[in-house]
Amino acid sequence: MTNGASAGPSGVITRTYKPGSIIYFEGDKSDYIYILKSGKVVLTSIKLDTGEEVKEEVRQGEFFGVKSSLGKYPREETAQTTGNTMVLVLMPADFERLVLKNSSVVRKMLRVFSNQLRRIVKMERSVLGEGEIVNPDAELFKIGEYYYKEGIGQHAQYAYKKYMEYYPDGEHAALAMKRIRAIDSGEALPDEAAGGPHTDQGTGGAGGHSADDLSGPADMLDFDDTATPEDGPVDPGAGRTALSDEMDDFLSNPGAGGADDRALDDMAAGSVFEMSDSAGASMSRGSYSTALDLYRKILSMNKNSNPEEKKIFEEAHFNAGRCLMELKKSADALDLFSKILRNFPSSPYLKNAIFNIGIIFESANQKEKAITYFNKVLNMPPRDKLNSDALTKIKILQGK
Repeated sequence: MTNGASAGPSGVITRTYKPGSIIYFEGDKSDYIYILKSGKVVLTSIKLDTGEEVKEEVRQGEFFGVKSSLGKYPREETAQTTGNTMVLVLMPADFERLVLKNSSVVRKMLRVFSNQLRRIVKMERSVLGEGEIVNPDAELFKIGEYYYKEGIGQHAQYAYKKYMEYYPDGEHAALAMKRIRAIDSGEALPDEAAGGPHTDQGTGGAGGHSADDLSGPADMLDFDDTATPEDGPVDPGAGRTALSDEMDDFLSNPGAGGADDRALDDMAAGSVFEMSDSAGASMSRGSYSTALDLYRKILSMNKNSNPEEKKIFEEAHFNAGRCLMELKKSADALDLFSKILRNFPSSPYLKNAIFNIGIIFESANQKEKAITYFNKVLNMPPRDKLNSDALTKIKILQGK
């Protein structure tokens, strides 16, 4: 079923599987971490809240089995191939060296873990009977407030900046920006002002959570084993290559990640992610010209071949428009917001874009056009603060 492999202290194992092979079973214990090099792997787990079976496909270039390996607890899902498959297998020490060398690996891990954590929170609320009535912008702001009051400025600032990035017109936007500026200026935080210097205890790993805390229905960061499940012996005589050679070869191969998901190192080099982070940081500091230059560069690259790039591409349209509004370039901003309406009708930024178009027409004293766009926002789901803001705008423009 598979070729032999070694598990040396500084080597990476290459293993091949036939269709239908089990890489590992739920409940198995192993230190192996996997990367899907080619083929197909499906992770099967059981939802905690409903007991139903959940299947999640691993894409080329993705890790799986990371949390259970690093957290030293049993596998939470069964990994099975659905076609001829090749995987790379690392030990935790090799994985740590890979992470230190490739920042893109860390970014991908954080995205995956954060998505899984959101799913866990959703399931917990369901089990506890709290339902789905959750205001995500308020919850994100609360995270910032918690760290701010604890005197952990770096964590608080990160939460506030993410709040401004995703909810620029949110209920707490003004206070979030005030907090960001206070932290940037070095102003003493509440805990520090009270004379209680804070030590960042328990912030190792994924934001202070153990790997156990971050366990989700499917572990999309893993890398494992032989033709038999993980407790099988490993042949020390076959398939071993030096970690640096094998991983560098894999991560630098433009085709290794497939059309949907490029290899991790290539993703780091494809700096739309880094540019987006830098642009967001510049924007939160009020450096709109700098942010606009970065967003325009992202737009000129036109990279939207996978969901993550597509999200950043759409976000760049919206945030570039906001920067232009701040720079009093309303016509250019209107053009970008209109492109979102034309080209991305299902974008998460659509509602905000329409609202901002209304603001542009309002500032140009074109009341009827402004009301038209605010009316569109008024009837758009989900119901949130933007709907009530649109109603307020309409009443003001109609003189009510």
